[in-house]
Amino acid sequence: MAQTKTGWEARIMAQLAQREVRVATVARVIQSYNRLAGKVGEYASHSRTVEARSRELQGEHERMFESFQYGAPIGGGGGGGMQGTSLAQQRIADLEREVEGLKDERTLLYRTQGTNAQRLLDLSDKMRETDAQMRQQELEIDGSHEALRRAEGKLGDLQATLKEKDGTIQILQDEMSALQLEIVQLEERCGRLQGENDELVKRWLKKMNEEAQKVNDVTHELELIRRKSAALSPRMGTAVFEDDQFFGLSPLSARGGGSVAPRQAVGKIDARMEELHSIALSRNGELLAVGGHSTTVKVFDAATGDSVYSLTGCLKGVNHVEISADGSMLLAASSDNTARIWKLDTGRHWKSLTGHIGSVVTAKFSTDAARVFTYSQDRTVKVWDVQRGLCVKTLFTVSSCHDIDVLDSAGARIVTAHMDNSIRVWDSASGKKLREAAIHKEQVMSVCANRSGTRILTNSCDGTLKFVDAATLDVLTVMSAAGYRPSRNWARASLSPDERFAMAGSIDGKLYVWDVNSGDLVRSLDVHKSPVCDALWDPTGARVYSAEKSRYIMILQ
Repeated sequence: MAQTKTGWEARIMAQLAQREVRVATVARVIQSYNRLAGKVGEYASHSRTVEARSRELQGEHERMFESFQYGAPIGGGGGGGMQGTSLAQQRIADLEREVEGLKDERTLLYRTQGTNAQRLLDLSDKMRETDAQMRQQELEIDGSHEALRRAEGKLGDLQATLKEKDGTIQILQDEMSALQLEIVQLEERCGRLQGENDELVKRWLKKMNEEAQKVNDVTHELELIRRKSAALSPRMGTAVFEDDQFFGLSPLSARGGGSVAPRQAVGKIDARMEELHSIALSRNGELLAVGGHSTTVKVFDAATGDSVYSLTGCLKGVNHVEISADGSMLLAASSDNTARIWKLDTGRHWKSLTGHIGSVVTAKFSTDAARVFTYSQDRTVKVWDVQRGLCVKTLFTVSSCHDIDVLDSAGARIVTAHMDNSIRVWDSASGKKLREAAIHKEQVMSVCANRSGTRILTNSCDGTLKFVDAATLDVLTVMSAAGYRPSRNWARASLSPDERFAMAGSIDGKLYVWDVNSGDLVRSLDVHKSPVCDALWDPTGARVYSAEKSRYIMILQ
């Protein structure tokens, strides 16, 4: 089977064929030139013959004319003088016609000779051009031959390399086969170990469930004892401080007139934690949840300060706590990459929301408690189905986030606070970013939406709070105060229930309250000894709970 020629070989063969055509053309031109030169020589010889004959006839004509003029007979004999004269004249006329014919023939020969000379010059020029083209093509052919030799050498090198690679591939295939066999053996071993591990996990979970059940039973018994004791002991009517402990407050009667800006501390709760991070109140104002550096979430009676639950399950500290709107569940965001839910009627752990690969910074219930929204240091917001405990949507925020809040009862829209000085509004179902605005000069530490979801309160490290329209993200009010410096780690701000006041704590332990409509500072309260991490109003707006980083929660009216 003929081997298919490569592109450069085909080009060289085509050039050689063209060269052969040009050489044949030049050979034909040379042959024509030689024939033309022969004809020119013949014409020149004939022309010389004609000129000689013409001169000979001219001489004879002159002699005859002279003889005729002087009466000398031509050919001898005087008797035939008249007849000789007539013959001479006839001869002269014939010679003159022959001379004229020879002159015309000579003129034609000269003209033909000129034409042939011009053609000869043209052919000479064409031959020179053809010779130059042939020399150029010979140079190109020599270059092509040199390239061909280099390509053949390179081809030989590549073939040797290919042969070496084939050997290497064969070795690697042998090694891969051995490794595949080893992988199969390891997979079988891994399967056995996985089965053993699953069995151990089942045994461990069973043991942990048994232990948890025992703890829950004891907690339930303690709760019954506490409630019986509370029923037997009358509550005190005023706030009493003794050894930094909180004993009791008079219950708030139903009151009108909206929220108030607190004026003084009237009570204190010792959370008995090394470091506090977040507090949350139930919608009815009865329960106060506290999360901090401890792995335990503590729940207190907001009116008496008595401990209600100590909720366990987190493996690391708690960054944020939240109580559902119906008061049935408590949600905690933990540094162990997990958010957990407890039932508040029994104090038992109910769900663990796992899926983040970084510390969970904040967690929020939707108003209807059907969804949970969590943000993690892995820069994702996850949407969870509460009943199933499954993640139904993941939003990638790109920029690091500090806080999150919901803008409607179902949590269809959420707002996030970011380190790039911006807040962003998202569609939680599609994961699409709806709006964003860089409204601060430094990172935004918290966002707090009003109950209707039409307004957002932000708090930033630039020392300002801003009241923002949720639909357009336009800033409506700017609030600031001399000396107000929020903590970079825990700097949450809150709105009063009637949206008249905004409140935030400073790193120096002071609590600041502003008028939301005017942006004016209403008052500052120096009630803490360490940075304020969280502060909020109770549902009536008549009482404020303010948590400092180190242990204590102050109650203000």
